[in-house]
Amino acid sequence: MIGKDEILRRGYVDVKVYVTGLRQSHRLEVVKEKTSVGMVPFLVCKHYIPTAELVRLAEQLQLPVKHKEVVVFPKGKMASHFADKVEKTTKGVHAVVEAETVEAEVEAEEES
Repeated sequence: MIGKDEILRRGYVDVKVYVTGLRQSHRLEVVKEKTSVGMVPFLVCKHYIPTAELVRLAEQLQLPVKHKEVVVFPKGKMASHFADKVEKTTKGVHAVVEAETVEAEVEAEEES
């Protein structure tokens, strides 16, 4: 069995899954997505795979698996376990502070 370090290094993994009773071969590609905890590597499949098979793959490969809006993590893990930690620095940050502006409309008075 291929390890998760090897999968991340290669950038893909070929798997066998059951879809509606048929055994199929699929290639899952490693895609790093930006989340609130940092860059998280997901195994993304282009074709439909049932959720039960996604759970099995996540457990077997010990990496998060994603298909469209369905994201499956291995049992007991979440995005922060897989995130690449990036140190936040203020070097090179340029901030512009502007005076607060007030917008108002003037209504014309009606003459009687």
